[in-house]
Amino acid sequence: MGTFDQLSDEQRAIVELVLQQGKSYEELSKMLGIPEPRVRERARDALVELAPVSARGVEEDWRGQLTDYVLGQQDGPEATATRGHLRRSEAARTWTRSLVDSLEQLYRNGDLPAIPEPDRAARRTPGEPREGGALQIDTVRRRQLLAAGGALVLILLIVLVWPVGVLTGGGDDKNGGAKTSNASAPVNTKQQGAAIIARQKGKLKIVVQATGLTPSTQKSAYQVWLYDSPSHRKSLGATATDTSGNLSVSGDLPADYQQWKYVDLTSVTISGTGSSQKANTGASIMRGQLKLADKPIDTGTGKNKATVLAQIPLVPLPKSGS
Repeated sequence: MGTFDQLSDEQRAIVELVLQQGKSYEELSKMLGIPEPRVRERARDALVELAPVSARGVEEDWRGQLTDYVLGQQDGPEATATRGHLRRSEAARTWTRSLVDSLEQLYRNGDLPAIPEPDRAARRTPGEPREGGALQIDTVRRRQLLAAGGALVLILLIVLVWPVGVLTGGGDDKNGGAKTSNASAPVNTKQQGAAIIARQKGKLKIVVQATGLTPSTQKSAYQVWLYDSPSHRKSLGATATDTSGNLSVSGDLPADYQQWKYVDLTSVTISGTGSSQKANTGASIMRGQLKLADKPIDTGTGKNKATVLAQIPLVPLPKSGS
């Protein structure tokens, strides 16, 4: 379900005919002897299955439009509207990049659909949540993670399936190994998260996904850490969520990452203005034990080959902090 080869025969046939032979849904309907709405439904379901995690951050009404765009089934005003949404939505761009990268070998003559750059000029009222991507505040930018959507993120999110049972943990340690001073403090059970550690092209990488977070604003964000205690932790970077509170980022890991016990996610607030801006680290929101898998998992081929070293559930912490 995570790779193109694992899609159903019907789904693979539809996607291949659309991209390799330039067929329309209507033409496929006649060729395969099935109703056109079913062709469209199968195509859309297939692309959601290719990138299930990043698809969750995209509004359901737009998934179908983005699928049609990726499969070359749009033109004119409809394609213009989809490109406009891609400029506005980081979640939509992330999912679309994953799909295009996954299906790249199927496009005729390498004719890939264009993914517009974000609309930097889009107006926001003060305090309005940002639409994902890296926080555009210099103090945080110096430490930020790369936005998800690169080759490693594609490999991990497409090839690996992160079911809810994995994201929510379920082990004996309900706080991801964290000790708290108030065991009865409430925990946000809507928050889910996971971190994947992998080696690709000789480099150590980490991918972090989380949902159910309080959406970022111009003055707030989240920061990923290698963590032992508040006095012994190493920042991996800061990033913002999308407007729905979904976080999806990747970045490099230091060679000595195994010195730390946990992967930790904290809140970050920005105080001051201009050159006096300061990033203030808040309480830990989620945490997971940094434990390598007993057996690494090789995934992908060629330039997209990666070795997954760990899949770490990130568990919400009590509101009293860490």
